[in-house]
Amino acid sequence: MDTTFEIIVKIFWAVIVVLGFAIFFNTPKRTFWVVALLGALGFGVKTILISTVMEGQFVLASLAGATVVGILGVYFAHRVHTPPIVFTIPAVINMIPGKHGYEFVIGILKLVTAGDKDVDFRFFLHVMNSGLSASFILLALTSGIIFPILFLNTKSVKNKDPNKIMKNELIRRPKISHYKRSKKRI
Repeated sequence: MDTTFEIIVKIFWAVIVVLGFAIFFNTPKRTFWVVALLGALGFGVKTILISTVMEGQFVLASLAGATVVGILGVYFAHRVHTPPIVFTIPAVINMIPGKHGYEFVIGILKLVTAGDKDVDFRFFLHVMNSGLSASFILLALTSGIIFPILFLNTKSVKNKDPNKIMKNELIRRPKISHYKRSKKRI
């Protein structure tokens, strides 16, 4: 279990990584503060959940962190008049499971190059576990970003009040379809 200071240090370095990828992806400079904030919040949620509530549950913690980034990304898209994908992708880059992916690729290479040698079944299970963990974490990250954008996003981020949009989308007033509104003309 990490101490509070260790978590703050991890979040600080996560912000540095996020800003580096924002520069690499040519994110507009006016959105760097949003990228840093979303990266800190997403990575912070993931790290705090893993170290306190969900020990070892990397997939669910990554989903929670990415969902926070996705929801706040839609909100801040209206504040800085930029599509949310521009700063949500760099914000979750630091949550990509590098260790699991590395262990999976190296394990697959060892399995392929083993030839006629007997391969330990526990090693095979470890390799498959690493590959499936990496795959499910990536699926959780993409779902956490995409679903809030699909459900909360509007046509354009220009000249829209994000508070009204969030209120309308979350309350879900019954909408009258075009068919019911149109009256038949005889």
